[in-house]
Amino acid sequence: MKMEIRLRNVMTRNFRFLIKNKFRYQLFNKAIKKEGNIKNLAKKLGCNRNTIRSMKIGRTKFIKWQVIKKLIEITRTSEEKVEQHILAIKSGDSGKITEVKFPIKKSPELALLVAKGMGDGTIEKNTLRFSFWNKEEELIEEVCDCVNKAIGKTKGTIIKFSDGRIQVKFPPFIGFVLHKAGVPIGNKTLQEFDVPNWIKNGSKEIKASFIRGLFDDEACIKMKSEKSRSREIILAQGKSIELEESLKKFFDSIKAMLLELKIKSGNITRQQILVDKNGKKKVILRFAIGGKENLERFLKEVGFTSLRKTERLKKTLESFVDIHKNRRKILKVLMENKKISAQKISKLTNINQKLVWVHLIRLAKENLIAKDNSKRPTLWFLNSSLGRQELK
Repeated sequence: MKMEIRLRNVMTRNFRFLIKNKFRYQLFNKAIKKEGNIKNLAKKLGCNRNTIRSMKIGRTKFIKWQVIKKLIEITRTSEEKVEQHILAIKSGDSGKITEVKFPIKKSPELALLVAKGMGDGTIEKNTLRFSFWNKEEELIEEVCDCVNKAIGKTKGTIIKFSDGRIQVKFPPFIGFVLHKAGVPIGNKTLQEFDVPNWIKNGSKEIKASFIRGLFDDEACIKMKSEKSRSREIILAQGKSIELEESLKKFFDSIKAMLLELKIKSGNITRQQILVDKNGKKKVILRFAIGGKENLERFLKEVGFTSLRKTERLKKTLESFVDIHKNRRKILKVLMENKKISAQKISKLTNINQKLVWVHLIRLAKENLIAKDNSKRPTLWFLNSSLGRQELK
């Protein structure tokens, strides 16, 4: 699906443009010639002759979009030709500029930025400035790098807070482009939105980049514990309870993209309903990616930019190997003993007794072992044919 942002799409608000010297000079000369003289052109543009001379020779570097639009109409120059000579853009009298090259096209970097706008980032309602918050420097650096690659070279303002959070703020033009690409403006929990079609129908790289951008911000990795053996990547987000179906639709879109990358995920469920400080009800939905194969595919096809989450996911995957080793240790002990209790297996293998019980129950369900309930404690024994085959 085509997704382009061109000059005509950004000739709005209070944007001003820097045009290459030679082309700008020629454009003003052509307009003066068409209107007969500079006085007539000044009247047409709604400014005085000195302002025109200043813009023509480059003393006034950034030109209002309204002036450029009228020059295009007067000289009958195509917008496509003009946009080839645009060097930079800024908002009003702001000193922050963006070195932009039109057209701005879909890319994995732009997809990641859209994900950030739906995650820990926000487009401010009044100023259109795009801000992104995080505690991990590599995520801040990634956002800055993607802005420069996908939209145009610019410098974000970085603010570090005492609690460890880092904020990077970009000029309004960045927020404007991201909104055009699908990011909502203002409070996301009070708005309906979905993954943009250009991402849903995009390349494998575009889909993976969007998912990585969102999961770096919003996902957590649940590792095994004594109470729970589950290993999952959990994605959870909240929204106003009236918009629960919108959030579900958003999650369904993400699950469908994961499936296209051959990563299966679980059902969408309610995690929590809460009341915010304004007395508004909010719902938090979640879904999880579980199973060794799915987690391995996630690491390979999507991954995390977060070094902390990457390391945690790798450790989670390594723990699956430990389970396999423990299973084989228990089977070996059962092969060497006719009948044996869970407590003794725990002592011989140095595996926690609760974990031994988990393995014994699973092995029994697979018909690899059986138990003798006639004595206390319960004694376990190997199904000789299947159990020995499992150890080979």
